[in-house]
Amino acid sequence: MLSKLLLAAVFQIGPFYQQGEDGSAALRPLWSSSHETVDVLWPVFTSHRDWWRFCFIAYNEKNDAGGQFTLFPFWWNGSSVRRVHGGKDEKVDYYGFFPFWGTHPHLLGLYDASFAMWPLYHSYSTPRAGKMMRTKALLFPFFHWRDDGSWGAWPFYVSNRARRSRHYTALWPFFTWAKYEGDRDSSGAGSSWMVWPFYGRVSREREEQHLILPPFFSIAKTKPQRIDGVKKDGLRVRLPWPFFDYEKTIQRTRLSIFPFYEKLESRRYSDGAVEDETTRFGWRLVEILPNETRVFPLWVKSADYFRLWPFWETKREGDVEKGRFLSLFPLRHVPAVDRNWAKFWTFYEREENPVSVDHSLFWGIIKWNTLKD
Repeated sequence: MLSKLLLAAVFQIGPFYQQGEDGSAALRPLWSSSHETVDVLWPVFTSHRDWWRFCFIAYNEKNDAGGQFTLFPFWWNGSSVRRVHGGKDEKVDYYGFFPFWGTHPHLLGLYDASFAMWPLYHSYSTPRAGKMMRTKALLFPFFHWRDDGSWGAWPFYVSNRARRSRHYTALWPFFTWAKYEGDRDSSGAGSSWMVWPFYGRVSREREEQHLILPPFFSIAKTKPQRIDGVKKDGLRVRLPWPFFDYEKTIQRTRLSIFPFYEKLESRRYSDGAVEDETTRFGWRLVEILPNETRVFPLWVKSADYFRLWPFWETKREGDVEKGRFLSLFPLRHVPAVDRNWAKFWTFYEREENPVSVDHSLFWGIIKWNTLKD
């Protein structure tokens, strides 16, 4: 064994200044630079290759059509590319001054959204069965209508079409019912209804369900197609939800005794073989996953990562394993915290490769290297 002791750090001054061989540098907590990211008093300001953010002000540059400036949540303006007739791309500018007026090409999963004096009026498009469906609303959430004939005067009456089914409500949530057409990807044709909070029933080709005092008590039986010549029925029982929940189908088996215990087995649809298995205790305080074990917030262990919070953390990247003491931040892999704050509470670091182990104590004031036999 060979070791050497270093009394000064060449590129590091305590936790405050650090310069790496890869060009990264930090003057904590004021500034840091790593690859294409620059932080100033993080989380106050961050700049990346194609975006920057200062508190609630942000700019995001798009490769195809300029960018977007945002003063969250009140103002935004930008440009996007839209495909027009003839297959040509057209650059379109958009603006928004919430809640008075605005447009946006893609906002919160909605396409071509627009509004005026929200919630007085808004409209948007969503993808449905290979085409875009337009929805318009007045005095949200009370009145809406859609291209497919869906409409609603909530909570008095609502009629919505979803894929190959039609859903209705009257005096929501007290009366709901639905009609289903044949569909091999769902439970088939049939109907359902519920008088909340007393009773509900689902009657479809491959599903029968009874709900008593929904959602607390229910029993559901499913009848999927035959798999390898064997009929695979399914069962789900809630007595009462959320305290006892049992489910067994061709694709998974789940038992939950909330908040004490849960076990989930995911299976292949083709032959029913177990693919993944998860066990939890104390809701999500203890989780035993296929490749990882967690005891929130103290313990995480997998093939390439280990944490005993708030004392020790180890992670492996290829043939290199890095460890540090202390590890106060409870979340895993937040690069901005590592760049700007973690050094203040990291008193010891260790890096091991197939040849040697490097040690750093008190922010590099003391360093030594140990060669492996």
